[in-house]
Amino acid sequence: MATPIVLEVRDLSVPPRVRSEVSFTLREGERLCIYGHSGAGKTTLLRASLGLTRYRGEVVWHVPRSSTGYAAQRPRLLPRATTLQQILWCAQLHGVSLSPHGSRIHELLNGWRLWAHRQRMASRLSPGEQAKLEMCCAMAVASRLLVVDGLLDTLDEATRTGFWEEVDARCARRELALLYATSSTREAEMADRVLLLHEGRLLAMDTPERLRARTTPDVVRLQPVQDFGKQQSLKVYIRQSEVGIIPQDNGIARELILQRMPTIEDVLTALLRQGGWQ
Repeated sequence: MATPIVLEVRDLSVPPRVRSEVSFTLREGERLCIYGHSGAGKTTLLRASLGLTRYRGEVVWHVPRSSTGYAAQRPRLLPRATTLQQILWCAQLHGVSLSPHGSRIHELLNGWRLWAHRQRMASRLSPGEQAKLEMCCAMAVASRLLVVDGLLDTLDEATRTGFWEEVDARCARRELALLYATSSTREAEMADRVLLLHEGRLLAMDTPERLRARTTPDVVRLQPVQDFGKQQSLKVYIRQSEVGIIPQDNGIARELILQRMPTIEDVLTALLRQGGWQ
């Protein structure tokens, strides 16, 4: 039985920011990443998918829109609201019951390292703390779909780890689907599928493994050489080759060949060189 669909995007374009007709289906438990450089059209594509900007094409929702949590690239703050009030307001807006003294709000504030700032004015938080607050609000209301625009790139390591642990667990139980935009190859690797976008054009969309298979791995050869007959140093050559270690001489490898697996950024670069739009 096919996994239920959360969101369908059909032939979507937003001239001039998104020129390709983009189509994708997002299912329960799936993590779909939109990857590209600054100006690629990632934010425009996300906002159009959410119906926040005019577009051409069709967007079909299979879950209530109120079940979607959206973390915008620029945090949206209420004037004269504390951190706690901001979260409670977002929950109320989405029809989510959230007690200011309940375990869930305690869990959210601690998980996003905001407990100590709960009574502080949100407008006086640091930019990093405001980004965490935006993410916290989105997580508080995302019962079926979480949409994140670029903020994953800004998280500190501890917060990032906690985020992915919760999302992975909820996606594994098919409680949540994740749609996110990033320019970080590290974050893109966490997705089930990656949509590569460049200057408003769709380059490719597939699993990270299949995308990486489109490029040839870099190989680094480490070769010991004599430096003026006094000491040994390493001379490095980079080329396309197979992985292997040159036979040893008196127990010491004469050369060591290491393979560097391609990243999502390498795939994007290779596709641009080939001029291969999807």
